[in-house]
Amino acid sequence: MKEIIVEIKNEQGLHVRPSGQIVNIAKKYNVTLEIEKVGENEIVDGKNVFGIMTLGVAKGEKLKLRAISENVENMEEEGKLLEELRRMIEIDKFFEE
Repeated sequence: MKEIIVEIKNEQGLHVRPSGQIVNIAKKYNVTLEIEKVGENEIVDGKNVFGIMTLGVAKGEKLKLRAISENVENMEEEGKLLEELRRMIEIDKFFEE
């Protein structure tokens, strides 16, 4: 299991399109992705658009992303998934700006 904290930097926060982008990336990997809004206790499935949207995350808020693999062979994918998500969220800003 690996986890990172990312800050939402796009103006609109996590609406439908960014949530869908997270899901599309997560589904490329054979690991479980859990997403939690920092400061709250609700954890959602990172492969579920509606779950992600229920977090109500706005610009400037932070998410904890947790990648969990079921076996040793997939542990390398945890880091790859988290790095790809970090780049899209914090650097590319969901390609919205």
